[in-house]
Amino acid sequence: MPFTILSVDDEIDMQDLLSQKFRKEIRNQELLFYHASNGMEGIELLKQHPAIEMVLADINMPIMDGLSFLTEVTKLNKPLLKVVIISAYGDMKNIRLAMNRGAFDFINKPIDFNDLEATIAKTQERIAFLKSQQEELNRLTLIENELIAAAQIQFSLLPRINGVFQHFNAVQIGSFMKPAKHVGGDFYDVFKIDNQTIGFVIADVSGKGIPASSFMLMSHTAINIFAAQALQANEVLRLANNYLVTDNKESMFTTIFFGTLNVQTGRFSFSNGGHNAPFKINPKEIGLLETTHNMAMGIMDELPYNLKQVDLVAGDTIFMYTDGVSEAQNIDDEEFGESRMIEVFRKALSQSPAELNQMVFEALEEFRGQAMQFDDITMLSFQWNPSAASVVPD
Repeated sequence: MPFTILSVDDEIDMQDLLSQKFRKEIRNQELLFYHASNGMEGIELLKQHPAIEMVLADINMPIMDGLSFLTEVTKLNKPLLKVVIISAYGDMKNIRLAMNRGAFDFINKPIDFNDLEATIAKTQERIAFLKSQQEELNRLTLIENELIAAAQIQFSLLPRINGVFQHFNAVQIGSFMKPAKHVGGDFYDVFKIDNQTIGFVIADVSGKGIPASSFMLMSHTAINIFAAQALQANEVLRLANNYLVTDNKESMFTTIFFGTLNVQTGRFSFSNGGHNAPFKINPKEIGLLETTHNMAMGIMDELPYNLKQVDLVAGDTIFMYTDGVSEAQNIDDEEFGESRMIEVFRKALSQSPAELNQMVFEALEEFRGQAMQFDDITMLSFQWNPSAASVVPD
């Protein structure tokens, strides 16, 4: 049977271009194309032709645009269907929104047909792989049971800390996670490195579901392995990145922030691999930590990672989060954004880190209303209080 592709594009010459470029494959019944001029027509064709396995969808279309189309596609319950978004060159904001809503890949306009041919081939390979996995999963009584079991494993690896961590009485910690699905791609951790140092990590793996969870476990393991050697934060990310690149068949990546706190001096040393910059909060100032301008992990090996340091003062709070917080949207497609986060911070200056996280989540939920949660919501925060008792060795 031919590999079936739906093109959703309001440019009338797109159909002719595809027919001409892939005429040999169409004649040999290797490829079959359907065409729609907007997202609404595309949804109807997907309902009429369940054999469609791939969609090429423009972002900018009349009646129903590409982002709205992606939202409607998720309601069709077609787990093997892959949507490739076509966007204007450099439109990274919409590309990121599309990837968070489930897009498999993207290509830029004007279309490079060699790139499109490679993207189709990659999508075919991915779908074939997923089909083989699905055949194995079909032997289970209920796939849902497997997802729930996987979620239980994932959450068992994430510390739920809301208060003092171990004997580090000078540090109050708050952690929060609400996955968008049973198994998410976000993770965080808090762990002792030595008797005066705590490690903090928060990360967001590309994609969702079981593949993201698997790569999350690899990333989590790598950070713990190298952080245990008491290395600088940037060296931990460098080694963890090399570890991930060696066996990354899915071409996934992890945005990550890793920092170490000296609980005696208040020095916080950190490295940021393409992740949201955390906030530093105190009654005098609320601002973002300086970024280290480094790439996400898993993209290429031997990447350098930079180190930054900040000396905290008594009462300073560091608030780390994933983009599921800042980029959460309401029904009008407005983002929650950093400004609304800062409004909550101002109201929570006297609150504990756990209470701060809860206040941010409640404000986010009120803002989101009835809109769907497209991404994991993860927060990790801590407050340094040197007047509290010092660390007591185990």
